[in-house]
Amino acid sequence: MQLYSHIFSLRVAHPSLDPELVTQVLGLKPTRSWRAGKRRQTPKGAPLQGVYSEGCWSSNPFEYSWRESTDTSIEDALEELVKYLEPHTAFLKGIGNDGGRVTIWVSSQSTRNYAVELSPNFLGRLAALGASIVYDVYPGP
Repeated sequence: MQLYSHIFSLRVAHPSLDPELVTQVLGLKPTRSWRAGKRRQTPKGAPLQGVYSEGCWSSNPFEYSWRESTDTSIEDALEELVKYLEPHTAFLKGIGNDGGRVTIWVSSQSTRNYAVELSPNFLGRLAALGASIVYDVYPGP
């Protein structure tokens, strides 16, 4: 058994993104969202210099906190998310085709090495969504 913990976020960005539309179409609650031109701020709301150059929407898709690999593997959690997103393929693919990005951000941590295997079939389904994966690894506690 490979031991690690992980958490996901789904991120959508586009120069003219309407975050409310993403919320309506996907049926997921955003953890952060903004439109292009809004004044920048930290996640806690402290003001930053400048304005956002593009709209952004980010969600913890199923509102999970950090999950242990003994409960759910990264592969199984990704499968769950992609299966949820597949009915919205046209919407998500359209964002990418129009200059935006759809990203599944996977953060994980462990005190030892581990491997994640994504099958060609799964990668094809991910590509059909027009989504990319960012895999962010932290050394364990």
